[in-house]
Amino acid sequence: MVKIALKFPAYATRLFQGWLPQTSGVASCHPHFGELLQGAFDMSDGRRRRMLRALVSVHIPDADGSVARVTLEPNRRGKFLPEAGRTGIHVSPVHFSKCALAVRLALDAFGMKNMAATLQVTTFVPEGAGMGSSTSGVVASIRAAAEAVSAYRGTRIIPAPHLQAKLAVAAERASDSLMFDCMGSTILFAQRVGRIARTISGPLPRMHILGFDTGSSGGGINTDQLPRARYSPDQIAAFGCSLAVLERAVAEQSVALAGKVATFSATMSETAMQYPLKKPKFGELLRIKEGTGSAGIVVAHSGTVAGLIFDPALPDLRTRVGEASTAIVKLGFDRLRTFSSPY
Repeated sequence: MVKIALKFPAYATRLFQGWLPQTSGVASCHPHFGELLQGAFDMSDGRRRRMLRALVSVHIPDADGSVARVTLEPNRRGKFLPEAGRTGIHVSPVHFSKCALAVRLALDAFGMKNMAATLQVTTFVPEGAGMGSSTSGVVASIRAAAEAVSAYRGTRIIPAPHLQAKLAVAAERASDSLMFDCMGSTILFAQRVGRIARTISGPLPRMHILGFDTGSSGGGINTDQLPRARYSPDQIAAFGCSLAVLERAVAEQSVALAGKVATFSATMSETAMQYPLKKPKFGELLRIKEGTGSAGIVVAHSGTVAGLIFDPALPDLRTRVGEASTAIVKLGFDRLRTFSSPY
């Protein structure tokens, strides 16, 4: 038998490649700046009540977060490379293993269980600071997987925020609420079960926040290793009251009330039993808050960042923020940025 090797001209090869489905998708997700409220809440669950851990993240929708690119590899369908591990997702940088797992879970949910892929993640969020570096990367990866599958099939797939939340929690055990819209509502999110505990109609009031890093972790925190905070029955009852105050703050768009909730939550994190991460010089921070007329202090409950909240309508806002910034630097903390949230 004579074998004949066929060689196509370059233009024919390019034409054939044009018929192949596109296999890449790119997506992003913004970060957050700690939690306005985080704790344990006595919530109704059908016919019974249960204690549910939940949080309200302070989203920064206009800030650079994480960007993910997913490229499907149909030629490796079911034949995963060793460096891709069990997931079949070859990720770079390699320590973004949660993002790789999120892509695997997303592809499975989209009906592509044997599809291999490569994943490239770029994050502009400090890792371990409590600004959502993990969740923003995971959510961006899920969205990029959906874009890649959409391009491959020629049919648009838009994963619902609730599905993104379910996949994110499955990938990283506890997640922030970055997959949900913060512009139309305020979300109390159960971070360990991946569902909304309560939706408050309307966004958080617009706050001007002076952000800084307390540096208590010595370069970042592995949140997977943090034990859960323990709260007394009285503290759990107090969280319920704070949630009611937050609902009023949203209804009235009151920075003053939102600041009180944030300060309460930050203080509770300092006094909770076995709380794993306390902010250094917290008493001094409270005195700076009072001395500069700040509405409150917001902290990352599983990170190192904190911020002083100001009402942007203050006529002497710039002076107050300047005084607070000077005092923060004198405490030895690094100033990060000032920003407005939620927009």
